[in-house]
Amino acid sequence: MFERYTEKARRAVFFARFEASKFGSPYIETEHLLLGLLREDHSFRDGLPASVERIRKRIEELVPRSIERRETSVDLPLSNVSKRALACAAEESTALQHSSIDCCHLVLGMLRIEKSTAAVLLGELGIAYASYREVVARLQIPPPGPKVSVAPLIGTTLDLRRTLSLLGLIQENGPPLERTEWTRKEALGHLIDWAAAHQQWFARALTGPELTAGGYPEGSWLSAQHFNDLPWRDLVVLCDLLNRVVLHVVAHIPEEKLSTPCRVGIAEPIPLQELISRYVAHYEDIMGRLLKRG
Repeated sequence: MFERYTEKARRAVFFARFEASKFGSPYIETEHLLLGLLREDHSFRDGLPASVERIRKRIEELVPRSIERRETSVDLPLSNVSKRALACAAEESTALQHSSIDCCHLVLGMLRIEKSTAAVLLGELGIAYASYREVVARLQIPPPGPKVSVAPLIGTTLDLRRTLSLLGLIQENGPPLERTEWTRKEALGHLIDWAAAHQQWFARALTGPELTAGGYPEGSWLSAQHFNDLPWRDLVVLCDLLNRVVLHVVAHIPEEKLSTPCRVGIAEPIPLQELISRYVAHYEDIMGRLLKRG
């Protein structure tokens, strides 16, 4: 489905799934596609008259968050409206004789679904279909990205490492992690478990035809390992080091291995590429909550 997409457009769709899980939505809606796009297309984002946070608050006014929080490791399907928007994006790319589908075509696709939440938001921001299409028609669109890529993980993990350095500046006795009963040390312990498990899974996927793993790290492991008794700084350093190893491993994965089937627990197998993407999404979720002050 995404063969003609540029790498930036693919990442936008990936982050849309992450945004949908944060909103507790069972589907990836057009408003989630818009938020994912704003993460990736800096030139489009910087030209808007409102910040991403203001846009996010406006989305919450139009579509209140669900009380139920969905795990970021669970895959979510596109809604019918989002499927139509992506189909329109492909039509726009073809009509403009562009070789690939980029973020700008996603914007045009969302604008064509006039009653969608994304179209309403874009209209409020002063983005009209006809005038924006004229702009897109003059753009030089990059060719499609490779079928699979580790670029999303590499770029995000570098950001995560930078964020890790900030943890040392935050008091360890801050509030418990939002939406859990974990202490802040236990939250770091979970990230350590998460990195350690995935580093081994990635290695096994690289050395065999498939990966079968028992299940994701469980919350019950945290008290059993007595993370609360360890020094805060030691946990920060260990978490950082483990993720440096993960980054190193992923950066050297051959492209042909990214399609290796990986089954975790009783879930259906997914390609190694998707396992990497889910790792990033869950890590971002926990890290974002850790960095929240009160």
